[in-house]
Amino acid sequence: MTAQYRNNFDFLRFLGAALIIFSHSFALSLGYANIYEFDWHILIGQFGLAVLLVISGHLIPASWERLPDYKVFFRKRLLRIAPGLIVSILAILFIIGPIATDLTLTEYFAALFSPATWTTLPFYTDGSALGLFTTNPVTYVDAPLWAIPLEFFLYVVVAVMGIAGLLRYKNSMVPAIAVTVLLWAVCYMLQPFDKIRFMIYFFVGAFLWINRERIVYKWYAVAAMWLLAFMFFHTQVFYVFAFIAIPYTVIWFANLPLERLHNFGKYGDFSFGMFIYGYPLQQTIVHFMPSIEIWQFIILSFAFTIPAAVLSFYLIERHALAKKDKIRTDKDL
Repeated sequence: MTAQYRNNFDFLRFLGAALIIFSHSFALSLGYANIYEFDWHILIGQFGLAVLLVISGHLIPASWERLPDYKVFFRKRLLRIAPGLIVSILAILFIIGPIATDLTLTEYFAALFSPATWTTLPFYTDGSALGLFTTNPVTYVDAPLWAIPLEFFLYVVVAVMGIAGLLRYKNSMVPAIAVTVLLWAVCYMLQPFDKIRFMIYFFVGAFLWINRERIVYKWYAVAAMWLLAFMFFHTQVFYVFAFIAIPYTVIWFANLPLERLHNFGKYGDFSFGMFIYGYPLQQTIVHFMPSIEIWQFIILSFAFTIPAAVLSFYLIERHALAKKDKIRTDKDL
């Protein structure tokens, strides 16, 4: 392995974020009431989110191993998430909001700074208090943000396990996986608790990292896992096999010697910006073009989201990441 060779994680992160945007194009144009659990476009978006969580689960324990200091650990996590997220929320409230609201600007800002509005938070669950997207098939403002508190909770779990010295045990993630599978089985029909299943991808990704020296990745194992999964398509057993097939496939693909993908992220990692800006920009498109064709909607979604993600990276995230890297350098001195 050359010094230049790393992995394909940057490409996979971009792919995961892109699949979520693609999937939301259908959900936001049709409305959640008109889509179903095993619709192919919904599964594609869920696959995209699972990819992101597998990668996070695989790399976060590695970060703890390099620097097992909880203060450094959480500072690095906050530097990766908070700056871009805060700016995106401000952009939604002060740029997209005034443009897309059904209220007058006076009414909008009066509502924005009203204590009654803040009691409706999180605003991305219902934008009606600000007059946002009230006539869209879906009225959420930035629904994917639910995943960020969930992921931060998973960071806490890794830190607690690291402090307790559990991460050095090969099977340390097995109880976490088992408990989460059980909770998902119990809460399967209870929204939003059914989303608990996405934690499993994180924990399995972490398991694959902790056991990296013992697990061999082969293409035929990938094929066999997916064959088993699709044998149970349209049943909940499909998800059970997916909990294994998706993480194994992601790490297998991430380590393939695909030279063209090794430097995919050399100009920056735009996946986080795509994740936080995609949904509200798509909602804005639907607001102004309610009769747009799905293929046009998909094209415009990427046409607006990718530039926003690039700007987010170069204006905000890159500077925070530089501080994050400086923490690593300072600790190595």
